[in-house]
Amino acid sequence: MPRGDGFGWRRDTRPRRATDPWRAARRCGQWALPVLPILIFGGACTLGGVFLAQQPPRLFRYTIDEVIMDERFHEVGRVVLLYVGILVAGQLVSALSRFWMTVAGQRLLHNMRIQLYDHMQSLPLTFFDNHRVGDLMARVTGDVRQVESLILHTGNSLVRQIFGMGFALYYMTRYSPLLTVLILIPVPILAIGVYVFSRRMRILYRAIRESMGALSAKLQENLSGIRVIQAFHREPVEHDRIAAVSVDVMNRSVKASRTAAVVYPILRLVGASGAVIVLGAGAVLISRDALTVGALTAFSMYVAHFYSPINEFVHTFDTIQRALASGERIFEVLDTESDIRDPADPMPMPPPRGAVTFDHVTFAYPDGKMVLCDISVDVRPGQRIALVGRSGAGKTSFVNLIPRFYDVSDGSVSVDGMDVRRVRLAELRQSIAMVLQETFLFDGTIRENLLYGNLNADSEMIETAARVANAHDFIECLAQGYDTPIGERGVKLSGGQKQRMAIARAVLANPRILILDEATSSVDGESEQLIHQALQRLMKGRTTFIIAHRLSTVRSADRILVLEDGRVTEEGPHSDLLANAGWYADMARRQIAFEIGEDL
Repeated sequence: MPRGDGFGWRRDTRPRRATDPWRAARRCGQWALPVLPILIFGGACTLGGVFLAQQPPRLFRYTIDEVIMDERFHEVGRVVLLYVGILVAGQLVSALSRFWMTVAGQRLLHNMRIQLYDHMQSLPLTFFDNHRVGDLMARVTGDVRQVESLILHTGNSLVRQIFGMGFALYYMTRYSPLLTVLILIPVPILAIGVYVFSRRMRILYRAIRESMGALSAKLQENLSGIRVIQAFHREPVEHDRIAAVSVDVMNRSVKASRTAAVVYPILRLVGASGAVIVLGAGAVLISRDALTVGALTAFSMYVAHFYSPINEFVHTFDTIQRALASGERIFEVLDTESDIRDPADPMPMPPPRGAVTFDHVTFAYPDGKMVLCDISVDVRPGQRIALVGRSGAGKTSFVNLIPRFYDVSDGSVSVDGMDVRRVRLAELRQSIAMVLQETFLFDGTIRENLLYGNLNADSEMIETAARVANAHDFIECLAQGYDTPIGERGVKLSGGQKQRMAIARAVLANPRILILDEATSSVDGESEQLIHQALQRLMKGRTTFIIAHRLSTVRSADRILVLEDGRVTEEGPHSDLLANAGWYADMARRQIAFEIGEDL
């Protein structure tokens, strides 16, 4: 287990598998509590429908033995009307049951989706580092729907089947206890078959759901990167990769279907043996005047009512295994506990100044890889700190510790003298804004994306922020101005426009601490100049951490930290580091030579 973070042992954020299917079933049942009144009413309607469905055999017995055999044909009309009334009443209660079960199902589906999504939002970034987005999406959509089916539709089917068998068994016992005992002979064989079959199918369906998650993840990745695929003409390669995953889903599904195709007929044949027993034994009883023709007819109908639910049990348990496999995948996520959460007794954030202190900070990822080692840095309010170094030196990990995207393994990070683990995450992160190299914009309008920085901002504040970010002019040139849709991930905007949008969003957030992670590395020269101007306005009066490789970005910083292998090896202003003739001076010399076109 990883070393403690100063406040107790760090929790393991890896998902834990719910290996007990019935534990998963019990937990799934807890989701039904909010809609329990609707379920009870729907269940009562279902029971009413089951009871009414058991009455026609009694009418058949009465018609044969009492009306036809005794030649009381004047009662035929009354019997027919009664039969029609039972059918109509049965359809009415069935319709009520279906409607209210659908209402309960939709509410339940909504509650499950939201609970799972909210829990995902509370998990640390380490969880998402180790899980594919497509697979998580499959859990929120497909797996949740399977569990909803278990609680409602499968539960409703079980009610019909169990009470249908119970009513049928009761009426069969009244007509002929001997025949009833005989038709129960195959039941233990069926029960054992269903049990063995269900255990086998749960394993198969778990594998199918895992394969479906992998397919969803690959599809999501490819559709998101379709421009790269087409640009490099890798459609055939990606076709083969998608096909390989899809074939795996197909093979697992065929394997499950093959197992079902073998088991279903065997179980049905065993169940059909009961009807054979009734036919032979019933004929003998009628020959000995121990049973009437009408009673045998009704008994035969009840045998169908008795064995039909048993055969349905096979399908029901099949559905249950699908749902339990999905439930295990859902609870893997819900059982994952976050080690990044609010303290039990949070302290209020001190008045905003922007001081940041790293006190002997060591940080390693859960897999044990050491990223930062014994770093101590004291940043005064309003200072601009540039972080430079080779890729993988720990620059991004350094700044990610400030908003507590990750927790330190040892030491502490403080903002305005308060350890970041002592305050509420919402308060801490409201005081920090980030402008990243890869700007993420949501599928919506420009206004909606800018409001992400401050949901209470009015139109005047939004326009002011856009002007600060040098974004107002290009926004005004768009067909709908601030209400222009920008597409998924801002696909309708250029890289420079997206960066200026990110800066405007940060302006609206009005943070005390600003983090710039390669904010100008992927834009053209003209856009870079506009972004630099916007950043200078944004950084004014704010403590700023700048990750960059270009001298034009870092040379104006108050202090520059050079990171190598997770340690600060050089520290100071641009002029001092040039004089030190270390890594930074060498990097600066190479950039200058490149800009003027000299060979080194």
